[in-house]
Amino acid sequence: MQISLQDPLFQASIPVLNKIESHGYEAYFVGGAIRDVLLEKTIGDIDIATSAFPQEIQTIFPKHFDVGIEHGTIVVLYQGNSYEITTFRTESTYSDYRRPDHVEFVRNLKLDTLRRDFTINAMAVDAKGELYDFHGGYQDLEDKLLRAVGLPLERFQEDALRIMRGIRFASQLGFQLEEQTFEAMSQLASNFSKISIERIRIELEKMMAGSYLSQTIPFFKNAKLEKSFPQANQFDYVQGLSYLSHQTRGHQGLSPLITWSLLLKGMEINDEKTQRRLMKQWTLSNRLMDQVVAFLKLNHEIIQQTLTIETIYDYDQVVIDHMYNYLEITNQMATKNEMEELINNLPIRKRQELAVNGKQIMQVLKMEKGGPVIGQLLDQIEAKVIRKELVNQTDAIINWLKNNKNS
Repeated sequence: MQISLQDPLFQASIPVLNKIESHGYEAYFVGGAIRDVLLEKTIGDIDIATSAFPQEIQTIFPKHFDVGIEHGTIVVLYQGNSYEITTFRTESTYSDYRRPDHVEFVRNLKLDTLRRDFTINAMAVDAKGELYDFHGGYQDLEDKLLRAVGLPLERFQEDALRIMRGIRFASQLGFQLEEQTFEAMSQLASNFSKISIERIRIELEKMMAGSYLSQTIPFFKNAKLEKSFPQANQFDYVQGLSYLSHQTRGHQGLSPLITWSLLLKGMEINDEKTQRRLMKQWTLSNRLMDQVVAFLKLNHEIIQQTLTIETIYDYDQVVIDHMYNYLEITNQMATKNEMEELINNLPIRKRQELAVNGKQIMQVLKMEKGGPVIGQLLDQIEAKVIRKELVNQTDAIINWLKNNKNS
């Protein structure tokens, strides 16, 4: 079967395959790019697999980086682009449920595909567009089915994160999980606790942003994956995911800021200290934690109808923009319009936009050294400007300072 390689990423990469083949080796496009082109989705990146061993790739491409060479991966630079090229390999046991204890390089493509997770990710294509499908991946794509390569228990025993990846793919693609595959996932779900929280978080975020999250939640629940999640004995992740799904209704492209905010809200975690403690366990960045906390506060103000020109001023524009997006998703356009009106009526959006600064205040007050009083005055000026009790003009603010310097 021939597939189209007209995508610019394929076209730019074909010379790499040709160069490897010109030295007598095999080379193929593999993995997610093949799946996505068959699904007529945008291709994110290109992975190349080859019968050439790492040292042979180093000889073919003098410009290279030995990234993951022990597992057969070399990053090469060719015609101004970088490409990740991995040698065909077989793998031994996975003592840490993450990386193989030992890999053996082989010259056979079919042997290489046996180590991959799902059939839809185990296809390969050569430089002419010929499809190599040893495990029925194309038919599973047609049937919208997620099936493990080979024996499911072996695949998930090798790398327990594949369990979460399966749920994530179901959420993104809207596929069903093949019966034996899901049985193995459920049976080995306890191994999930041996995976680092950072790796789980990445898959969880992709799952939460999936268009088919609602139909995926039963798989997540029945496999009892949340048992390995932080504070799962205290908070209900299934309830949180259900709330997220209900609110967003399969909307695509949700940001981590929105998904984490709705997950916490759905889990009924309303205390800021508790919110931060849980997010920290999930290894969210400090910036994202701050934004989630602010988003939830803003959402609470909207629900309570307590949002004013003064309170909205305190929210970062990133949080405001994501709230606009959320209100659009949930068809709360009247509320969005009210927010926009408040924002548009703000004389300034941040203190740095004030027409005076601390140095100017010191000159007006004839102070040689600064002190707490400068900050206090800036607070007063900022508040008055926001409430439109004082025009944000240098002369007007200086006159106010002169008239109130003794008060």
